[in-house]
Amino acid sequence: MTRLRLLTGAPGAGKTALLPHLTAYRGRIVAADFDEVLDARGTVLGTDITGPAAEPLWPAYNRLWARFARILLRSDAVPVLLCPLSPDEWRSAAVGLLDGVEVAWARLDCADGDRRTRLAARGWDARRIAAALDDAAELRRTVPRSFSSTGRSPADLAADVAAWAAAP
Repeated sequence: MTRLRLLTGAPGAGKTALLPHLTAYRGRIVAADFDEVLDARGTVLGTDITGPAAEPLWPAYNRLWARFARILLRSDAVPVLLCPLSPDEWRSAAVGLLDGVEVAWARLDCADGDRRTRLAARGWDARRIAAALDDAAELRRTVPRSFSSTGRSPADLAADVAAWAAAP
């Protein structure tokens, strides 16, 4: 069976910090982050898709990532996508593209205080931080398997994520 691993996480969970450390497991897994195709302004093809005003574009962006997943499945390594999606959002994006693919989910999470600190350091306002906290709460309800970035180095976290991803 073809396997795909999705590591979801609300903003501030540590996905971007984790990604470079997952490259140590090249050959067993191949990892990609939804944010990798964005430029420094959070745009793709000149369109900002990171803010709330871009919400109507998110389903098309998610579908693009389902297509990327299909490409990564050509590898001998297990694809691991780091994303902010819920399982329902992914299922909608992947309809007809990933039939027969075994998808396993895990959640990258952190303590809410850490999330607030991380997002404030990015210049996020209180409204956006509250929305990220709401997203984290939703993911806690829908994705039981969890890896916490609170108090852990990205390298140690990457070892656990790689072991989960590569497990049969």
